[in-house]
Amino acid sequence: FIKNGKIRTSKINMDSKEYTTGLFKPSDFFGAKSLLQKIPHPESAIALEDSEIVRIHKDDFLSLIYSNRKISTQFISILSGLLIQKEEELLNLAYNSVRKRVADSLLTLFDRYSEKDEDVFSISIPRDSLASIVGTSTESVIRVLSDFKQEKLIDIKVSNIKIINLPGLKKIK
Repeated sequence: FIKNGKIRTSKINMDSKEYTTGLFKPSDFFGAKSLLQKIPHPESAIALEDSEIVRIHKDDFLSLIYSNRKISTQFISILSGLLIQKEEELLNLAYNSVRKRVADSLLTLFDRYSEKDEDVFSISIPRDSLASIVGTSTESVIRVLSDFKQEKLIDIKVSNIKIINLPGLKKIK
């Protein structure tokens, strides 16, 4: 359970390419997959900023799920939402252009990490980390970010990306 901070989970394939599997913020849970499937952790997690994580012991968690119908129903709802989100991500990877996927990834970062009613959003993220979210090469991400900067959708300072035209970014096909 994330008490505060931002966490990114990822997997590495046989070619040593990293793919981001999740972006988490305060009050999110992560790591339940290995708990429920009784397997070692299939993903790595990295803090994107100073974070405080609360570890919930397996026996305590399972006891709570088995004994409290309301909590087990809420947890099933969370898992169902994650499944729907993963299906959408697979469709995007299969059918959207790199340009659209970069825009969608920036919008996902905005949705996950921006403050309420914030129109201008900034995040410090290395290009290779953004590429692992997009599911493409770092070079492709750099080219698209350059295009977005020329189109005045974003501003870039070192590893900091600032969304300056949210409606324009949302219109990318």
